[in-house]
Amino acid sequence: MWKSVLKKKEWELQVNSERKSIALHISQAPGSSEIVSVRLNESELFELMHAFLSINRLFNNESMYDEELEQKGSAS
Repeated sequence: MWKSVLKKKEWELQVNSERKSIALHISQAPGSSEIVSVRLNESELFELMHAFLSINRLFNNESMYDEELEQKGSAS
């Protein structure tokens, strides 16, 4: 069963715990009745989360701990 977990003016995020999936519904334009929907299963969601975390690290000029170890190892 789909349950809304976050709703904004132009988009809504729903979750279905039985199917382990999420749905993102986006309005085409403000006030429009046309909606684009994207559904992701659990593995697709994890891939997307990893991509967002990677983008966040890039924005903040951060690196992963294992990347730092590789850089130190190649320098010696």
